[in-house]
Amino acid sequence: MIIGYTRISTQRQSDGTSLDNQKQKINEYCNLHDLPLTNVFSEIDSGGNDDRKVLTEIKNMIQNPFLKDQPIKTIIVFKLDRLGRTMLGSLQFIDMCKKHNVNVVSSSTRGVCGGGYDNIDTSEPKSELILNILLSIATEERRVIKERLTMGREYKFKSNQIPYPKIPFGYKRKNKTIIPDKNSEIVQYIFKKWNILSKMKHITKTKKTQRLLKLLKRRGYTFNGRDFKWWNVRDILNNKMYCGEISWKGMTTNSSYPTIVSKRLYNSIHH
Repeated sequence: MIIGYTRISTQRQSDGTSLDNQKQKINEYCNLHDLPLTNVFSEIDSGGNDDRKVLTEIKNMIQNPFLKDQPIKTIIVFKLDRLGRTMLGSLQFIDMCKKHNVNVVSSSTRGVCGGGYDNIDTSEPKSELILNILLSIATEERRVIKERLTMGREYKFKSNQIPYPKIPFGYKRKNKTIIPDKNSEIVQYIFKKWNILSKMKHITKTKKTQRLLKLLKRRGYTFNGRDFKWWNVRDILNNKMYCGEISWKGMTTNSSYPTIVSKRLYNSIHH
């Protein structure tokens, strides 16, 4: 079975790669090479989402050991960048296809040197060399991005800011800074109750946690709309940002954000 796959990031995409244009190029390629195209799968989504529904469906079809009547033999795309957010993502998809004896073809004739990694047919020996070169480029690209990301996080940490994108429960972003939100009341409650429970030496830590979870539920407190779990409580109690410190890669610095609990209370449950 030979299938096509097309994708655009938005319905208004107007760079010549609309779904109709991609389908046309795929059909032209199949007609030129006398290939019986079975179906063309299309979706409108962001390349930043590696869990795209249609592409996931194709992956499942490829990896399904029970699909023996009409297994996928070839996937044709207009350009390989339709398969992933990055070059590395596209190459990883191709590698998965190769492991299941599925050929991947890009119908574009622009060529690798024309500004993109096109004109690939994994059934041809020359494509193996090109893919290996592209993999090396993609790996180096990923290393550089990771290095820049680390440098950016290190700068934020040294500037007494959170070096990671996710902010702790009980805070919110406002005007390029971070301030306590309405959930800060819950954070304070957890610290105060745990400070009391931690002094009850006759009760195991598991039972203390269970008791705290019951108290939270009784008061109607939730963690992002769901009942608190033990790991939510653990992460809150171990987060030094609530008392004015930021930890990153084993290092600690003072936070530039408002505190929710005192250092005395934090240290009291961690002595």
